Amino acid sequence: RMCGICHTIYMEECRMEMVEEMMPVKVSMCKNVTRFERICKIVMNYKLVEEKHPICKMEMMDKSHTFCQEKVGSDLDRSENPCKHVMKCKIGMKKMKKPHPKTLCEKIAIGEEEKCVDMVKLKKEK
Repeated sequence: RMCGICHTIYMEECRMEMVEEMMPVKVSMCKNVTRFERICKIVMNYKLVEEKHPICKMEMMDKSHTFCQEKVGSDLDRSENPCKHVMKCKIGMKKMKKPHPKTLCEKIAIGEEEKCVDMVKLKKEK
């Protein structure tokens, strides 16, 4: 018997398709590198510098701070000879050589060595 009603039947259609996949792989990368050694030495440079310094000299003075002459070879007592050695100083500019150390370094190649590093790379897998 026919009822007059039609309907569509759906069927699942399957097929396999290969897809490339990226997979992590451990890889060792190596390269030759030159080894260097650092050798340093200190060199002294001298600069001429003007600085403030006391400039002093010895003078003979009496108690009233006036210049006097000591009587050389006299048999006078110290109490009779009022002259004494006094150091007189003043601040003045004085040129001096000052040392300035300077460090000089240089790199010297001492050989080659192989350095390896482990890395993770993505590799296509089918």
